[in-house]
Amino acid sequence: MKLICFPYAGATSSVFLKWGKYSDGNLEIIPLDPPGRGRRMAEPLCTTIHEAVEDLQQQVLETIGKGEEYAIYGHSLGCLLAYELLHQLGEKDVDMPVHVFLSGKNPPDTPVKEPLSDLDDRKFMKEIEKLGGTDARFFENPTLVKVYLPILRKDFKMLESYVYQERQKPPVDASFFFSSGDRAVCTKHVKRWSDFISGNFNVYHFKGDHFFIFDHQEKIMNIIDDTLSKDYCMPAY
Repeated sequence: MKLICFPYAGATSSVFLKWGKYSDGNLEIIPLDPPGRGRRMAEPLCTTIHEAVEDLQQQVLETIGKGEEYAIYGHSLGCLLAYELLHQLGEKDVDMPVHVFLSGKNPPDTPVKEPLSDLDDRKFMKEIEKLGGTDARFFENPTLVKVYLPILRKDFKMLESYVYQERQKPPVDASFFFSSGDRAVCTKHVKRWSDFISGNFNVYHFKGDHFFIFDHQEKIMNIIDDTLSKDYCMPAY
């Protein structure tokens, strides 16, 4: 089975390169690059969630075969893109994923409390640093900052300008991963993700900051493997 992965704001598909070594071998990890980064650095960045989802939908349709089982994973911005993609796929004559794994994002109807994209460079980078997960050397490297700061701003602008539209719930089973130390997720909203999915829903709690997924890669992959094997009795949150 294929596990198609959507990266977080500013990231490339490379952030998922190590995940395969923690899988039981039955999963093919396929991380995708949005336009303007990684293998697609020369392409213009998307400016809206709709544009980004349209692009990812095309990549997913090119990746899966007719009747082929697959799952989706998305973290933070990737989580919102995965959720919106479910609606897009539901409107097409396309098989839905057997499961969607979401993490690092409040439910889609939760407004952004503190917009960051219009802050000056110094304040913006300070807020990014607070989220964790970024090597401190990045902020001290003018070349890296020049390349990636516009990408981060554009991605945050997409998140901040997103407007939730109430629609029929996607008919798919889902799991949500979160950390109570994640500044980007309000713990009291976590269970509300079940209001946006019509299938079975499970929540898994980890320790760490917004990028807890990289401190628990093996455990997360074990959960994903077991969930997709269909032999696993998922614990209630």
